[in-house]
Amino acid sequence: MNYKVGRNDPCPCSSGRKYKHCCGQPAALAEPPPNSHDGAIELAVKWLAQHHRKAFSAALTETMEEVVFDIFDDEQEAIDALASIEGDLLQQLQINLTEWLLAAGDMQVKGEYQEISELLLGPRGPILTQGQRAWLQQLTEQALRLYDITQVLPGVGVTVCDALDAEKPPLTVVERSGSQTLKVGMQIGARVMRVGEQHQFSGAIYPFSIFSGRSVLADLQEIEDEPGPHPEDDAYSASFTLIADWLAQYLLPPPMPDFIDSHTGEPVLLTTDHYAVQDWDALSTRLAAQVDVEGDRVAGWSRLLDCEDGQTRPQASINPEAQGTRVGVFYKTAGLAEKGRTWFDAVAGDSVKFQLREVSDPKGMLSGSSGQEARMPSSQTLPAGMTPEIMAEAIESAIKSSYANWADEPIPVLQNRTPREAMQDAAGLSGSKVCYAATKTARPSSLRNKGVAGFLTSFSGTRSVCSADGRYFSHGSKALASRCNTNGSGNGTRMLA
Repeated sequence: MNYKVGRNDPCPCSSGRKYKHCCGQPAALAEPPPNSHDGAIELAVKWLAQHHRKAFSAALTETMEEVVFDIFDDEQEAIDALASIEGDLLQQLQINLTEWLLAAGDMQVKGEYQEISELLLGPRGPILTQGQRAWLQQLTEQALRLYDITQVLPGVGVTVCDALDAEKPPLTVVERSGSQTLKVGMQIGARVMRVGEQHQFSGAIYPFSIFSGRSVLADLQEIEDEPGPHPEDDAYSASFTLIADWLAQYLLPPPMPDFIDSHTGEPVLLTTDHYAVQDWDALSTRLAAQVDVEGDRVAGWSRLLDCEDGQTRPQASINPEAQGTRVGVFYKTAGLAEKGRTWFDAVAGDSVKFQLREVSDPKGMLSGSSGQEARMPSSQTLPAGMTPEIMAEAIESAIKSSYANWADEPIPVLQNRTPREAMQDAAGLSGSKVCYAATKTARPSSLRNKGVAGFLTSFSGTRSVCSADGRYFSHGSKALASRCNTNGSGNGTRMLA
């Protein structure tokens, strides 16, 4: 028979004290070591809820409203958007804004605004271990920055580079949970904290899509390029801008990127002129006579230009097409296409006969996308003499040519260096990895027959192409569809809407 000791009975350990004051006390909660920061955020939030519950709640609500109203120009749209935030997004927003308030926010206490961090770290704040106090202090000092993810070890950590400062060395961050979902090439907003000899994220993470990441990068760059008299105000503005741009991804339609050719400065307008070849020998001889043309009938030709920056770039790519009866001349911009058409017609002469021009506007194609794989109408027909196989080969050749000199093309995100140049230092190497991750899946896949009219190439990145009948295009992991406006002049020019 087991004897149960009463709370007011003498303690069986013979200490002479009552059981409830001795061995009958609840086990004390394990405290973190003095140098550990574990529980710092939780303890800070708990203290604020106990001592300034209404003030902190009001500050959180006010900050949330301020972020949403910063996104919208129309007041009613902002009100409607604010009401629509719920579920996981609301929870994540509250978590992120709570950390932001602890680091840089203020709240109204007894009629006066006070820095929340000063209340927490002041003499009347919560009882903190040395490590917890150091963590909250560091939270106020480490800026919320935009980072490129250049390496991921799932379950271990990630390597990141500052997206705004290519000269800063890469940082290896211990992140066991987030590294399970983060991918190379992504951009995130985060605070990177120093813990001993290691780095950790503070907790709040702001992931960006590839298009939104470029947009926030431009916004943050503008703040850095035009600094104000007070650096702390610039840091506040930058962090607030990053948060607003992150939330805007969920509340606004996705932004349409601008596609600009880095050399000419013109908008990218992928253009291919298709010709029927009347005399291959004559065409080969005439192209071989041009000092700025390299190549042959088997591999195709490139018209090259020696640029002032020391790079050699193709002005036009001349690609043999299906069954050896046709050739396609590819240009990246409208300006290059107009000049190139005049040049090629003069060089080729009567050895070729022009058939049609295919023009693809990447931005227009994205804005008209449906997000669903297009169903190809079987009743559509191609121009006379143009087969689906011929068109498919022309498309594939055009896409491949746009990647031919990728490693030697200056890229803005690499501070206008080429990937080959950037790889000479650690920061540039990490940046090149990001660029490579964004383009390695952008190679054309096998063209698939969808009936009389249907060939799609499906790829990710920033390039999109017409289908065989010029009415559809593909972009990203799923095929997207868009109508074409056919030029009524009968000259064979087709422009994607």
